[in-house]
Amino acid sequence: MEQSAKGRNKHGTNAVLLADPDLVVTDLYNLRTKRNVAPKPGMIADLPIPTTFLVDSQGIIKWIDQAEDYMWRSEPDRLLSAIEENLKV
Repeated sequence: MEQSAKGRNKHGTNAVLLADPDLVVTDLYNLRTKRNVAPKPGMIADLPIPTTFLVDSQGIIKWIDQAEDYMWRSEPDRLLSAIEENLKV
């Protein structure tokens, strides 16, 4: 939670950011990649698929951005454009 707060402050946003260290939400929405990216046995196997959801105040998902590469995240400009197009801010 502290990391999310730092991210909000760093980027000057009021958005709610989700931290899911135990992958509970990841598994609830079936967002764990089945591809093993571990370089050695015993290391991290399945990872969360980087996914950005834009949810309105009614809880309706307005936009989803999902990566195939576990190291990729939504670009800030892409996300800001989605906010402007999908939410009244």
